[in-house]
Amino acid sequence: MKLFLCSHFSQVGNLIKEEIENKKVVFIPTASINEGYTGYVGSARKLFKKMGANLTEIDISKEDFKTIEAVFEETDVIYFTGGNSFFLIDQLRKTGVDKLLKKELKKGKLMIGESAGSVICAPSISYIEIMDEKPEDYSQIDDNGLNLIDFYVLPHYLTSPFKKITATILKKFSDLKIYPINNHQAIMVNGKESKIIEK
Repeated sequence: MKLFLCSHFSQVGNLIKEEIENKKVVFIPTASINEGYTGYVGSARKLFKKMGANLTEIDISKEDFKTIEAVFEETDVIYFTGGNSFFLIDQLRKTGVDKLLKKELKKGKLMIGESAGSVICAPSISYIEIMDEKPEDYSQIDDNGLNLIDFYVLPHYLTSPFKKITATILKKFSDLKIYPINNHQAIMVNGKESKIIEK
């Protein structure tokens, strides 16, 4: 399994430029669609295009499963923007795209998760609730993540405006295997190996 997990893709995307150049990328902005600020979506889109990626944008909360499946099968890279982790996991599990994603990752495709997109890879996402509010229409009976990794990504660590809140999360969940990363760091996961890389 190949994962690239980060806080801010436009800051660190160049670290995996060769994985993206001239590749088909499915761009999923679902986590951000109900958020007030979405500047990171535009800056990620711009970087992908600059790197020569062939982008197909798809919102899994609005598209039918067959269309999503066809796009996933055709793509080389699956990218999730930041936004609300609970909204994103809810949509993934509700639509069955969580299972589809795992199937495609088993084929060796690269998944890029930015902020919320990296949080959902953990065994559970309840640790992030202090930072991400649960949507009123959250339909899951638990906070299970995708369980792609055996640790918990804490994005935007000590970065404004999340300085205080990320320090609180790290302290409160000291029993968890948390990997805090700032906006200039990313976690590369290759099979069972994971390492933090920096810009």
